[in-house]
Amino acid sequence: MAGFMRLWTPLHLAALAIAYVWLVQVSNLTTEVISGLWFFFPVGIMGAIIANATGTGGGVVFVPVFTALEKGGIMVPPELQTLASLSPQESVGVSFMIQCFGMSVGALVWGRAIFVKDTLAWDEKIAPHTLLALTAAPLATGIPALLLTQNFVSVDGKSLIFYFKIFSLLLGTVLLLFTWAQRRQPASQRKLHVTPGELWVLLGLGIIGGAVTALFSVGIGEFLAIFLILKKFPTKVAIAVAVWVSVVCVLCGVWDNLLSGQVRIEIALIAIPGAIIGGFLAKQIAQVLGSLWLKTLASLWIIASSIYLLLT
Repeated sequence: MAGFMRLWTPLHLAALAIAYVWLVQVSNLTTEVISGLWFFFPVGIMGAIIANATGTGGGVVFVPVFTALEKGGIMVPPELQTLASLSPQESVGVSFMIQCFGMSVGALVWGRAIFVKDTLAWDEKIAPHTLLALTAAPLATGIPALLLTQNFVSVDGKSLIFYFKIFSLLLGTVLLLFTWAQRRQPASQRKLHVTPGELWVLLGLGIIGGAVTALFSVGIGEFLAIFLILKKFPTKVAIAVAVWVSVVCVLCGVWDNLLSGQVRIEIALIAIPGAIIGGFLAKQIAQVLGSLWLKTLASLWIIASSIYLLLT
């Protein structure tokens, strides 16, 4: 796997650079748009840090910000008001696009840390075939569920945002509870192997998570991270697997949003450089703060933003 990561990393980064240049060429991005909507850059950093350091999709940051913009909660120049006001479907579409870049970088960082730099402690090391099983099982059902939901399930804008509020509030609460319930994990209790029964659960989570991700741009990574931590897999492994699965899902799901015109490319282009920076920094920030406090802060953000959306 180390050799594969050394080969894949520059290829993936080159593909991201080509994709970004292409998006710039097909967009209407100008210096006026960048100066007026510059705040999407730090939003991208914040979203990618939370996404890649906790396994929670960046949509829990992006969608609330986009919703606040649409409701006038964030002031923008009048001439950019139309561009910055996103429908619920466009908010999800832009979130997909940003995560394709930010979580790609985060996935590469986690992959290099585990397979190339071998940074897992001796009591956290999981065999490559086990990591492959933990990643492949939810993807096997998650990708079809995501694509089928995008093509056959239609939710109106108001209902979509309402369901997102409820989902985020429940997610933040559950993540906070599990973070503190599992804060002390003795090495003797850590799981380093996956059972057939757990693989069946992962297949089921892939179906649910893929469908939820299609609607909200987040879901499958959150479900996986919570389940793996609950089953006492090492926290770093749980987060890495959640990031790997999430990025594959958003890369598959972004095309439906892009081809249907649900992506405001100009907004995505401003946020993407920040998301790339956040993807690089996420693992280091997680090490400095510690997984306990990072997940706690992420949970509190999700809960607070959900309550704000419910009250506005």
